[in-house]
Amino acid sequence: MNRFKQFTSTASGVVVLILAIVSLNFIASKINFRFDLTQDKVFSLSDGTRSLIGKLDRDVTIKLFFSRSLKELPVPVKTYATRVEEILQEYKAASKGRISIEVIDPKPDTDDEEWAQKYGITGVRLPKGDQMFFGLVFLIGTQEMAIPYLDPRREEFLEYDIAEALMSKVKKDSVAVGVMSSLTVIGSPSPVMGPQGPIDETWAVVNDLRRNFQVSKVEADAKEIPSSLKVLIVLHPKELPEPTLYAIDQFVMNGGKLIVGVDPMSRTDLQLNANAQKVPGQTPKIGSDLEKLLAAWDVEYDKNVLVGDQSLATQINAGGQMIRYPFFMTINESLLSRQSVITGKLKSMLIAEGGTVSHKAGATSKFEPLIQLSKDSGTASAASALYTNPIDLSRSLKPDGKDRYLAAAVTGRFKSAFSAGAPSGVFGGAKHKPEADADNTVVVIADVDLFYDQNAVDKFRFGPQIMIRPRNDNLNFLVNAVDYLGGSEDLIAIRSKGRIARPFTRVAEIQKEAQKRWQAEEEALTQQINDLQRKLNEMQAQRTDGNRFALNAQQQAEISKFREDERRVKKQRREVRKNLRDDIEQLGRRLIAVNMLFVPIAATGLGVSVFYRRSRRYHLTKKGDRK
Repeated sequence: MNRFKQFTSTASGVVVLILAIVSLNFIASKINFRFDLTQDKVFSLSDGTRSLIGKLDRDVTIKLFFSRSLKELPVPVKTYATRVEEILQEYKAASKGRISIEVIDPKPDTDDEEWAQKYGITGVRLPKGDQMFFGLVFLIGTQEMAIPYLDPRREEFLEYDIAEALMSKVKKDSVAVGVMSSLTVIGSPSPVMGPQGPIDETWAVVNDLRRNFQVSKVEADAKEIPSSLKVLIVLHPKELPEPTLYAIDQFVMNGGKLIVGVDPMSRTDLQLNANAQKVPGQTPKIGSDLEKLLAAWDVEYDKNVLVGDQSLATQINAGGQMIRYPFFMTINESLLSRQSVITGKLKSMLIAEGGTVSHKAGATSKFEPLIQLSKDSGTASAASALYTNPIDLSRSLKPDGKDRYLAAAVTGRFKSAFSAGAPSGVFGGAKHKPEADADNTVVVIADVDLFYDQNAVDKFRFGPQIMIRPRNDNLNFLVNAVDYLGGSEDLIAIRSKGRIARPFTRVAEIQKEAQKRWQAEEEALTQQINDLQRKLNEMQAQRTDGNRFALNAQQQAEISKFREDERRVKKQRREVRKNLRDDIEQLGRRLIAVNMLFVPIAATGLGVSVFYRRSRRYHLTKKGDRK
């Protein structure tokens, strides 16, 4: 009888426990309450998003079309759909009633499927032929906007994509931005024809700007900058005529905001204008400068100097050989100014063969570095870099420990570069302004190639559309600068939010150190080859017999010694590579062990602690009863 009571009591306890767990899970699923323990709060709304939501003055309905009922849905899509629903609920909670969310499963041959197609949601064909819908529609009054497909590969940009869609429909006035360039940044007047029609040559950064600003083209020989523009972007100014320089100067004197991108050697220019650059006997003109204006605004920039950094070298393919090229610099967040709203939230950038900017000695303006280099930086001739093998150019770089900056914001009450007034060729227009009425800011960037699509984004086709995924923060840098100068900063914090996929920094450090050792030994081997060749030439020059091409005993001994040294160095190089793999594998094993053991150990510790406390309480109770 006692056993039956004991069994019944135990069974009842188990049933109650199961019911409690089920109830707790059901209640938790209905409550949008969680903790975000990630370093950059990547699963929580940023301050910029909350600020944007707080400015909503109209009700917004967001419809999520997701084919949840399809049986063959890929697991990553299911997981991402849960993430989308969670962040939409975050938007709803933060809006205090302004935003409502509808989740719709557009099953085949239903009105919901028809509405999804009308809204522009793009269906994706699954392997078995079913059509999957996964997109968002924003309804604000009579306006509507769709994100045709929520690509899981853009998960880290989800919050930004939603916020950008909201802003594009909510804001009433767009900041007017002008783009002046000698490159096809804003498209070509004669588009290239492709198999499916004209190919849009507009750079991705301009399309990014168009989402939030009113962007127009300003010709590279313009004699006047439209007064309606608030921000002017000048990228790769090559030999601008005096009237154009004067127009830019007066635009700044009258309070206009300026972003300048110059480059000592633009590979993009060489690539896009290859035929025009081929002039026999002449060096291609692929550098740019705004010397007269920059000098007047306390900025120093040498168009003949290329800068590189050994510790920031990026791996490239140089003639079939993978090398770490110090003139392609991967900039991490430690080298991006944390004090500036332009770069404060950026994580990584790629600078492709740029130059440096600095503050003129004795200047009274404020110079705020935005991107800097490490102490492992050095310089090379921009002209010689055109004809030098990347491997040889890398070896020629000698770090000197100097401070160098790739971009900066200069603020001050600027004076005109044209102290004598308007140059010849300028007729009419506004009265010459010798000095600005108040402080102004000019952002100067010593590279243009970083904004070219090949260095900034990955492109892939999705149906009739070209989808774009940023590979770094290059485009964010320019858009942030326009946001800052144009007076809108809400999207900056969202655009540059922490990445969901975080790099293994320790692994990168191991690879970098091993690469340095390998490169040093490879250079030593190359030097030995050069020394041997020099000695052989000297010995050959001293020969007096008729056959200068036969090897004597001394030469043969030198060659034998070299081959032995070569085998030794190659063996050392193999050891470096082996040690690299061993270090990474050992680190991986430690991480796996920690991940596998942490939870069981923590659970065991918690269980032991609970058992100890309950046992102690039980014994204390028994002891009290005996008393």
